[in-house]
Amino acid sequence: MKTRERIGGKQLFCLIAVMQSGMNVLLTINPTIAAARQDAWLSEILAGAAGMFMVFVHARLSLLYPGMTFVEYVVKIVGKWAGNALIGFYMLFWYVVLAMILRQYTEFILSTILPRTPLLVPLLGLLLAAVYVTAAGIEVLARCAELFGPFILLGIFLPLLLSISDMKMINVLPVYADTGFLKIFEGSLPTMTFLGDCVIMCMLYKFVDRPKRGSRFVLLGVAVSSFLTCVSTFLVVAVLGSAQGAVITYPYFNLIRNTSYFDFVQNLDSLVIAIWIVSVFIKVSLYFFVCAHGTAQWFGVRRWRRMIWFTAPAVVAIALVPRDFVESSVIFPQRIAIPYILPYHMFGIPLILWAIAKLRGAGRPAAGKN
Repeated sequence: MKTRERIGGKQLFCLIAVMQSGMNVLLTINPTIAAARQDAWLSEILAGAAGMFMVFVHARLSLLYPGMTFVEYVVKIVGKWAGNALIGFYMLFWYVVLAMILRQYTEFILSTILPRTPLLVPLLGLLLAAVYVTAAGIEVLARCAELFGPFILLGIFLPLLLSISDMKMINVLPVYADTGFLKIFEGSLPTMTFLGDCVIMCMLYKFVDRPKRGSRFVLLGVAVSSFLTCVSTFLVVAVLGSAQGAVITYPYFNLIRNTSYFDFVQNLDSLVIAIWIVSVFIKVSLYFFVCAHGTAQWFGVRRWRRMIWFTAPAVVAIALVPRDFVESSVIFPQRIAIPYILPYHMFGIPLILWAIAKLRGAGRPAAGKN
């Protein structure tokens, strides 16, 4: 399945930074503070380090098979039967995660700005936008991320600067003494799981100009997302306190809602909602492209856009399975994403595949060639 579509390094950075930053600052701070309390910002640092290591593993694995996606090279590594089983597991994972992102987005919109709106309205609205940009191709999506990326990242960071004056450093003390490493590690798991989204790069390096250089931009994107999440968590604890931050569903949203600048700059929460919607749009579109394109490769469909007609209804059906916010945003991360998706799909399997590929000599020049 040949393609002329290409993603540049800056576009790749914007894709990764935007898709991870928006959901990280909104959805991971609460469970992190609930576990690590005032040391939640240390958990974010640990999660960032783990996320960058996962990027390194995914990049090393994909660079051994240039011009190929995960669906194509996994069969070469472990054989036809085991390879197809792994592809099936990963496709199931990507479909479910995409559906949960849509449901989490829908629950947030219904709870903040559209409380009496039927659930399907925001869900289908975002999905149709993702279908449109996906059908246009990965290059169009990358250009969207490049266009909106700087505004989204600045829109997340600048309101944080305005909240610095409200900090109470007593809220972040003592450091480490009251929690210890185990609690800090437990607090890092939600953010680590979201940063593990970079595993989808195994499907995208095929489209990257100069993939070796592109992996650096992915690392930078994860680093920027980790930095923004860490700063946001620190300020939530310092301004609101760990006790309040642990019980508020969206601590970052509440932090920004109460931020003003000499009564001149106010109501920043509306800006945050707009930024978050664009960030989720980029993430949903990227996952949708991976699902549609990956499914087409798996089943040997030459015109991959035809799989959009299968992917969209399947995702909607999965997104409607959770009965409420608790099942989509609490039970799913705690019982499925953290214990299963993070250690196996995002970390363990890519690491094992990389080791097997290296042992088999993948990426080495053929004997007799200069």
